[in-house]
Amino acid sequence: MKQVPLAADRQLRRHLGIPDDAERVLIFSESSHWDPNWLFTAEEYFERFVRRNLDQAVEGLKQEPRRIYSVECTFFLHQYWDHCPEQRDIVRELVNEGRLRLTSSGVTTADTLLPSAEAILRDFLLGQEWLRANGMEQEPKLAYFTDSFGCTPTLPSLLRAAGFDRTAITRVDGMYFMGCDLESPGRFPREGSSAERLLAQERSLDFVWRDQNGAQVLCHWNAFTYGQGDMLAYAGVSRVYLARFAVSLRSDRHVARRIKKYVAQLSPLSRTPYMLCPIGFDFVEPISDLVALLDRYNINHYSKTGVWAVNAGLDDYLALIEPYQDHLPVLELDPNPYWTGFYTARPTLKQRCRNLVSDLLLAEKLSFLPENRGEIKSISGELEDAWWQAAVSNHHDFITGTSPNKVVEEEQIPWLTEAADSVKVVIDHLASDLSISDVTDESFQSLRWNRQNGRIQIKNVDYQIELNEDAGGAIVDLRSRNTPTPLLTGISNDLVSYRDSGGLWRMGLEFAGGIWKESTRASQGRNQIQVHERDNGLEIISSSELDGEVFHRRMWFRDNSSIIHCRVEGKAAEGHSVTVRFATGIYSKELVMDTPGGMVVRPPMRIYDPTFWPLHHFIHLQDDESRRGLAIMQPMPGAISYQPDGQIDLVAMRNATREKVFGLIGIPGNPASGHERESYAFEYALLFTENGDWQENKVHLLAQDIENGPWSIPRDRALRGLADSIVTTDSRDVWVGAIKPASRGEGIILRLNAPVLPKSPVLVTAHQFKVIRAFLCDARERDLMPLEVQDGIVRVAMPGTIATIRLLPG
Repeated sequence: MKQVPLAADRQLRRHLGIPDDAERVLIFSESSHWDPNWLFTAEEYFERFVRRNLDQAVEGLKQEPRRIYSVECTFFLHQYWDHCPEQRDIVRELVNEGRLRLTSSGVTTADTLLPSAEAILRDFLLGQEWLRANGMEQEPKLAYFTDSFGCTPTLPSLLRAAGFDRTAITRVDGMYFMGCDLESPGRFPREGSSAERLLAQERSLDFVWRDQNGAQVLCHWNAFTYGQGDMLAYAGVSRVYLARFAVSLRSDRHVARRIKKYVAQLSPLSRTPYMLCPIGFDFVEPISDLVALLDRYNINHYSKTGVWAVNAGLDDYLALIEPYQDHLPVLELDPNPYWTGFYTARPTLKQRCRNLVSDLLLAEKLSFLPENRGEIKSISGELEDAWWQAAVSNHHDFITGTSPNKVVEEEQIPWLTEAADSVKVVIDHLASDLSISDVTDESFQSLRWNRQNGRIQIKNVDYQIELNEDAGGAIVDLRSRNTPTPLLTGISNDLVSYRDSGGLWRMGLEFAGGIWKESTRASQGRNQIQVHERDNGLEIISSSELDGEVFHRRMWFRDNSSIIHCRVEGKAAEGHSVTVRFATGIYSKELVMDTPGGMVVRPPMRIYDPTFWPLHHFIHLQDDESRRGLAIMQPMPGAISYQPDGQIDLVAMRNATREKVFGLIGIPGNPASGHERESYAFEYALLFTENGDWQENKVHLLAQDIENGPWSIPRDRALRGLADSIVTTDSRDVWVGAIKPASRGEGIILRLNAPVLPKSPVLVTAHQFKVIRAFLCDARERDLMPLEVQDGIVRVAMPGTIATIRLLPG
């Protein structure tokens, strides 16, 4: 469908040199995707590729004044700045002219499924502040997720909270990506996927992405990869550094033929006059004289093809299509599951990443206690390097666990360890003058339990539970004390080991020729159960051997608690994944779970059988008829699958080393392999609900406290309690996620979080200082509007599930 250019986009068209009468415009946005430390370390990548890439980009920009080259994030720009001081003036000049373009303010191109919302928001802030500190004034409105393996469905809420209104993504569920499947492209897009919806139903690569909180952003999808235009002036297969098969071919005929191909791909999927052809696979160098090549095409071919070709930024493209939003579909998109193995690959690495952010937030909060207030600024400075490292760990090949052993062991883990050690020194210092006591529940009473013929029966105020040594120590019966109806319908809390020919990105069930086959279960053998009466609960321990590896299961019961705490310790055998299985008997058409930025409702299955979904903190299932339900809560990100018969599997451990078809042929697009060398403690908790949804049962509040479970350190629980008392809200559904000194401007920055958009304004009270003025900001700490302050209490109408507030104390 042809579109007449609108007056609203005429000024930008003229700035880019696009004729007013051009009805079809092909925009080449040029970049290069630089992973900080994927197959090589950051220093190796910089010396082998990035330094030369940026030298060439800077030179190209100087030679062609109309040229625009984009940098995805600030990590390697920071390295270039440090390693090449002689280039600083020209880099600053090009950034401030908008010719060296930032497609995000982030330190990295982050994964958005595994890190916490706060970690992702800090990523955007830290990169923006580094730019500002070095005299670079760009403040992108675009956040580009070039290569992330799916994105949180509440990405619009996260982005709006950080002041972005535009985004672009590449990898969505069901799409074909060259080199990642030994299947014909004709088998894609997968049925029922986001890719099918965009390609076959909406027939649009541009859409308005609206999440269930009402937040929305303008979005573009790179259906033909983020390096679609890489071979514009080359013959061959690829310019990617891993498999470079390309020779320069710059003839007018060749370039015109390439452009004709790109237009044939993109034109049927464009609802506006504009088409985007991204240039920029991994570590590709800039195309020499790009603007001149496109000028030659326009002179020789525009009059015949009606297609005008131009080099511009991705943000320019989105600005050009913005006036056409009424022509674009509005979608609640969940671009998952793209791949699912990375949700739980390298669990000990993920734990280090999450613990670092948790400790940093704790240190910041503790600095605002009266005993420490004189050290707020110095403490903030001491945490800067650790925060930068925490942001780097958000990267989609870092926290995902998709780098090879060498990079993980020689760079990623040492970086995290050094950062964590530095933060612990700060916390110890801040805690040294505090009066700390871990308050225990004095109402605790010993549980009633008995052992008979290998069966352990336990009763508390809510449940009666039976475990059986002949079933490997699993639960064989669990009922509510209020009703005789079983809450579980079969052997549960069982350990199941699968032969898994998947690897760091995918499970064996996700690709043709992959292997995902149950090999053994703990319930197939007899295991002795130990019962220990503790000061504040009853601990049950059993041990099992699966495929040559020993696992210890622990369960913790309290008389006055309806939550059952569980823990599995061990390491999966190489080439295996281990799940914890429950027979719930719950029949539900939807899965309700949290995700960074809010809540999401998902179907039990999509594309894969079983479908493993990313489990952030909790999931709640509710039977469609009886309305009884089950909440599963975890302190760390994980993966969960649900079968129509009510069977649930939680991934406890993975040690799948390399994706191989039929267990033999490696998949070229996913070459990294990795071995899990450490034992891991996988913690989860169960809560059975008799009626009501997750909100009515306060699952989101209980999930926040899971890290304070029975195996946590009492001192840490006490410190977190003190930290959470500094600033509070009048709503339990809105909590204070962070308190920090302002990085930009004056005062104290507060982050408020909620699972869904609150209906009423929230009152915020600071208990350690008096607030005289307050402002609503975005997460990059740019003031948006003043807030009402009365008697030191701030009234906030939440703009979304995340709000940033600047407090100015008296």
